[in-house]
Amino acid sequence: MKRNLIFSFIILSILKAQTSIISGFVSDSSSGESLIGANVFLRETGQGMATDINGYYIIQDIVSGNYTIMVSYIGFDMFKQKTTLGDNESKKININLVEQLVQLTEIEVTAEKLQRRNNIQPSKINLSPRMMKAAPALAEPDLFRTIQALPGVLTTSEFSTGLVIRGGNTDQNLIMLDGITVYNPSHLGGLFSNFIVDGVKEAELIKGAYNAEYGGRLSAVLNITSREGNKNKFKGKMNLSLLSAQTTLEGPFYKGAWVLSGRRTYFDLVLPKVLPDNISENIPPYYFYDIQSHIFSDITSKDRISFSYYSGIAVLEIEK
Repeated sequence: MKRNLIFSFIILSILKAQTSIISGFVSDSSSGESLIGANVFLRETGQGMATDINGYYIIQDIVSGNYTIMVSYIGFDMFKQKTTLGDNESKKININLVEQLVQLTEIEVTAEKLQRRNNIQPSKINLSPRMMKAAPALAEPDLFRTIQALPGVLTTSEFSTGLVIRGGNTDQNLIMLDGITVYNPSHLGGLFSNFIVDGVKEAELIKGAYNAEYGGRLSAVLNITSREGNKNKFKGKMNLSLLSAQTTLEGPFYKGAWVLSGRRTYFDLVLPKVLPDNISENIPPYYFYDIQSHIFSDITSKDRISFSYYSGIAVLEIEK
């Protein structure tokens, strides 16, 4: 019996040592943007995972053999690809998904009889640029105005973008851009937020029960992720609103992409021409501008380097 146990242990150790790995990135075929939360799995074994914030996935402990990789993501066609793995093989497979229009039919919602015990999620809400642009806004889409319309979020006044979440103060929220803390996220006394919607990929709001890595604030966490840019071709976009003029440029970079968004208000240029001279002379010229940029490069098959930049300046000229 003892010999059989030792022999079985040796066989299991050999099989475990001969396992293989599949990894890579999942992105949009039209723009090259990475897709967050895409489901990647092997049809034969069911092994898989969801892609992370960079669109990266890795499936480990795969026994050698023939497999079919399947990738699913809402709004894109199902991806299927056959592959063969040898012993101790590490294979990188980058996947580009093709967009597909999804036609929704009537949906019937019913309550579950028993609540799932493993469905324990914190108070977390993810916002996409499409949701921000669809929400009511003052002159132009604003990230903080969209958040103020969410449950559990209040405002100090109708003219302020300050976020009062679960009874906390506006300075008790941790606001981050690509993992870096932003200490002054508003202009004009809190009337407008600093972030340009066209330069934002996703905004994650955690209203409670956040991890220890976000320590230092008492109320909530707002983590903003910048767009990566178009990896396939150069594109430009320009918006003109009652508040400001915006420009967004993006294009491919060495094994990666870049995106640059800029915004400037023109209060100082418009008000003197609209208001009477006796009133405009008593209003100090004021304007602000924001520059938001992100660039990344996959320097190797396993390493990615990225750089994020933000600059926002408000100018108030008072003549003595």
